[in-house]
Amino acid sequence: MRKIGFIGCGHMAKALIKGLKSNKSYELFGHDRNTKNLAWLEHEKIPFCSLKEICQESDILMICVKPKDMYDLCSEMRTYIGNELKIVSVAAGITLENLKDALPGGKVYRAMPNIGAKHNLGITSIFSYEELNEIIDIFNYLGKAIVVEDEDKINLHTSLIGSAPAFYFEIINEFEHRLSELLPDDVSKRDITLLFLTSLISAIQNGENLEDLIQSIKSKGGTTEAGLNHLYEKDFINIFSEAIDAAKNRAADLSMD
Repeated sequence: MRKIGFIGCGHMAKALIKGLKSNKSYELFGHDRNTKNLAWLEHEKIPFCSLKEICQESDILMICVKPKDMYDLCSEMRTYIGNELKIVSVAAGITLENLKDALPGGKVYRAMPNIGAKHNLGITSIFSYEELNEIIDIFNYLGKAIVVEDEDKINLHTSLIGSAPAFYFEIINEFEHRLSELLPDDVSKRDITLLFLTSLISAIQNGENLEDLIQSIKSKGGTTEAGLNHLYEKDFINIFSEAIDAAKNRAADLSMD
């Protein structure tokens, strides 16, 4: 059984822990200083370890702290790191070179998972110069692992796969708000939303061209065309793309902070 330690048990670590708990090949541990996160670890029956213990007892260490906290953490833990420890950072913008400088012991990896890992539906980009098989296996269990050969692509993944779900949630949130104008109180908005999204997934599962799907709903002079024309007039497509670029550029900025 391989021991995986989590330092920083916020939203992303919780998603990873939830996804990995069902795999009996792994023994999970956590370290955090936030009382709510510590209570969550206790509730999930994930043992708490001191920083020294989790660094020395883990085979694989997942560092899930915010980028601004990374270097202070590394200065605390560097004396506890053994040469065989596999250290996986999920912090946006912190380059592999900077991680190796901050943690001269151990084998260092970058991984950018997304929140879907909680349900083993995550998509994770991985970059390292170390042997990758075990890390790939972990993230394939959590969904799908993608090995990138160019570290710069991690920033695009951060925005496109990591941040963009929040953009879609904003759209879905507005969809549910408008549903409240339509549905009686005894009908669940979330049930209708799930059915609606499932129908969209079903429509694209056979590989049909997305433009063809749009045309199959739209008719000349109809309601769909009117709505789409409004989106195009407001430059919605470019706005969405620019939002992805803004998140990508912020990830790049973090590497220079």
